[in-house]
Amino acid sequence: MRSQDVFNANRNIDNRFMLCQVVAVSARRLQIGSRHYSEIISHSLKLVADQRQHENKAGKAASSEVLLPDESLKAT
Repeated sequence: MRSQDVFNANRNIDNRFMLCQVVAVSARRLQIGSRHYSEIISHSLKLVADQRQHENKAGKAASSEVLLPDESLKAT
């Protein structure tokens, strides 16, 4: 459910307003043709929630920086 995605994403970005801004920018970048905007927002929330796991694997400690998906993820 989306509420669980919001909760998980909120672990990485404590500020709710910043979380909304990051998800909105990510959703706009992921917008492709006929996909429903609600699906794209859910996908963006999952990307933000998974960000900490990717940072730990890369050895980065910047928890306040959330990377937006690159152009290669638009096809997913």
